Amino acid sequence: MGYIWLTPNNVLTKPIKLGIYHRMELVWHGEFDRLFAQYFPHTWYLVPTFFPPSERWRVFKDSAKVRFSCQECGHGWTSMKGRVIFWFHLNYTTNSGYVMFKLYGQQCQKCKNGSYEHAMWYPEEVVKVIGNVYNRVGQIFYGFVRPPLRIDRRQGKPRNQHNAELCQACKEGLCKEEWSFS
Repeated sequence: MGYIWLTPNNVLTKPIKLGIYHRMELVWHGEFDRLFAQYFPHTWYLVPTFFPPSERWRVFKDSAKVRFSCQECGHGWTSMKGRVIFWFHLNYTTNSGYVMFKLYGQQCQKCKNGSYEHAMWYPEEVVKVIGNVYNRVGQIFYGFVRPPLRIDRRQGKPRNQHNAELCQACKEGLCKEEWSFS
């Protein structure tokens, strides 16, 4: 799984960030591999994307507390509405399952430069959302009966209200607080 995490604008702006991206990739893939290995004999793959797959895929969206840092001006902020969308599909012919996901960004409220900053995810939030999508996949394909959905978030006291004008998920109509299952 040797790809590089890119910002929502498909650009890695500072080489020093490569180590951070690599560590976060390990967190996402480590938790995913740990859980989804239980779905043997099917092999599941986690794939980041910027574009949703075809309509035949199931969808699950989730939220978490995340941190942002503006690459332009250095301003940092925390959001209780970090958004991730998962699309998943199981091909019984090849015994392969795929979970594609998109992490949504936010624009800096200080410089409002028009680009979406990538979210830095706390490891416990990654564990939570990967566990939620694991349970949803289990419900759809493996007969889980009403698996638990964790809606808790890391503690935080946001200083400002969520600004829909600066939120990529809001702009795409995907930031409503309800959890989506399809």
